[in-house]
Amino acid sequence: MGGILGVLGASILESLLLPMLTNPNQGLSLSGGLAVGLIEEGVKILAVIFLARHLRRATTMDGLLLGAAVGMGFAAFESTGYAFTAFLLSQGHVGASIAETVLRGLLTPFGHGIWTGILAAVLFRERRHDRFRITGLVIVTYLFVSVLHGLWDGLPSTIYFILPPGIHIPLVSLVIGVIGIIVFVMLYRRAVRGEIYQPPTATT
Repeated sequence: MGGILGVLGASILESLLLPMLTNPNQGLSLSGGLAVGLIEEGVKILAVIFLARHLRRATTMDGLLLGAAVGMGFAAFESTGYAFTAFLLSQGHVGASIAETVLRGLLTPFGHGIWTGILAAVLFRERRHDRFRITGLVIVTYLFVSVLHGLWDGLPSTIYFILPPGIHIPLVSLVIGVIGIIVFVMLYRRAVRGEIYQPPTATT
């Protein structure tokens, strides 16, 4: 459900805001990519907040897992759209759709799930008295994952890893993905330590 909400929200906002930031001949510009990052990371975290609105207990680990789930759901719907577009642009060649699906499947673990998981983990960590708070750390994290997303979409790809049968994976995507995974793993380890150590409850 979170993925559906995110895709719908992003589709509406991007259709209104992005035409002026795209290059018809080259796809997204860097500014367009950054705008996409801000929009999509924003709608995904709003979907997380909506899904978690009734949670009584919300830990950093809860945010990490829920954010990753919403991000992966978003990626699944987005990838379906890209695969269908590739099918249409290739004039009905199924191979083009399959190649696009495989490529996005390989890159998905480095993208949406990581970014939304990072932001949701910080958002849940900053939560107090069953209320989400937009603190400075949350804003900085939102900008961080949005920039990663924007660079992923907007930087030109000139160097590729080629996997059989001829699938081109941009090096820039792998580098950005590794940065995100490092931050995600750091948050995961902190969340695990937080789950293991529970402060003693005061008794009267």
